[in-house]
Amino acid sequence: MDRTLLTLLNLLPKNLLSRFIGFLANLSISKAFVPWFAKRYKINLDEAEKDISDYPTLNQFFTRHLKAGVRPIHKLDDPSNVVSPVDGKIAQMGDIVNGSMIQAKGLDYQLNHLIGSTLEAEAYQDGYYMTIYLAPTDYHRMHHYATGLIQKMRVIPGRLFPVNVFAVNNVRNLFPINERITTYIENKFGQKSAIVKVGATVVGKIKLAYHKAESNKGLAMAKTFESPIEVTKGDELGYFAMGSTVVMLFEKGSFKVNEKLQAGDAVRMGEDLGTFLDPNIKSNKPSN
Repeated sequence: MDRTLLTLLNLLPKNLLSRFIGFLANLSISKAFVPWFAKRYKINLDEAEKDISDYPTLNQFFTRHLKAGVRPIHKLDDPSNVVSPVDGKIAQMGDIVNGSMIQAKGLDYQLNHLIGSTLEAEAYQDGYYMTIYLAPTDYHRMHHYATGLIQKMRVIPGRLFPVNVFAVNNVRNLFPINERITTYIENKFGQKSAIVKVGATVVGKIKLAYHKAESNKGLAMAKTFESPIEVTKGDELGYFAMGSTVVMLFEKGSFKVNEKLQAGDAVRMGEDLGTFLDPNIKSNKPSN
């Protein structure tokens, strides 16, 4: 059965299908499916900025804003603190060992393949990573996890396999295969971190709040955009048009994870993930 599903996934024109579904979800007729979608995925409508009847399309409901204050930002004024950029579930977390990260039990993938650069991967060797999966029920907008300076971003074309449990457990190198957009940020200590937004089947677009670049545009090659922009923790980063995954990357010795967290935990945007370590304080102990 698993082999049959994998064969079907490989044969399915995933990118084209995702663009087509995205097109349909932007039509006014799609509004009729909003109540069904909300009920099917048990979405908390009390948090939505608007009444369910006020969303003109299914896509606008997918990418809904929340009411002010329902996602408080942990230690908003502390630039050393790192918060969750999304609502979701921590799929994997831990040290980056020999440039390798865990996708699922028995499946690893390489950091340089994920970000598309062996040179840039060197900054995160022996560092720390955290993978957060967004289900369809989750809030789909992403926010900045820290205060700092965006140095650049890269759009990498690829396929659009689903990122659900079945695909993660069975499709090798799933995240490096799929389309993704990486945002690189430097914190107040000059330390590098990055957030990789991974596309998936039915995710018609990954859109950014700070740049016009987007995913699933049929690009033949990766494109890098230099765009120095100051950002504050909690600012909007962009959104997924449906559920997907983000992978957070931290330089070696720069980050200490919140010790209460473990793989499988649900997190909400703005909740505490850990702390950037001041390199001038010798007593700091990083997660790795």
